[in-house]
Amino acid sequence: MKRPIRSIILWTIISISFLIFGNCKKKKGIDSTEWKDESLKITAKLCEKYRACADENWIGVPDKLKDFTKSRLEESHCQKEFRDSNAYRLIGGDPKVIIESYRECKNKIISATCNSLKNGLVDSIPECKVIKKIQSGT
Repeated sequence: MKRPIRSIILWTIISISFLIFGNCKKKKGIDSTEWKDESLKITAKLCEKYRACADENWIGVPDKLKDFTKSRLEESHCQKEFRDSNAYRLIGGDPKVIIESYRECKNKIISATCNSLKNGLVDSIPECKVIKKIQSGT
C-alpha cells in the first residue's frame, strides 16, 4: 500500500515539474546587447572588406555568379547570417575569448591585402582559427 502512494507522489512531483519547467525555452548563449551591437558592426566591416576584394576580380565572372556573390556580401545579409552564429550568441567557449578573438581576427583581416586573403591568410591567423572552431561548434 505504501508503494502506490509513493508512486503517486513521485508522478505528481514529476508532472508538476514538467508543467512548471516544460514550457520554459532555454536561451542558448549569453544575451549581451553591447556585444550584439559591436559584433554586427564588426561583421559589416568584414563583409565590406571581402566585397571590396571581390570587386577587383569580377572580370570573366558570369553575371549570375556576380549577382549572387554580391548579394551574399551585402551588409544586411551578412548580419542576418551572423545572428545565427555561435560567436554572436557567445556559445562554444569563454565569452571573453570569443569577443577578443573576433575583434583581433577582424583587425588582421581589415589590415590585410586582398591578395593575402585570397591566398588563405585567414587560415593562419590564430584568432581567426579560434572563431572558426567556435562557429563550427567543434
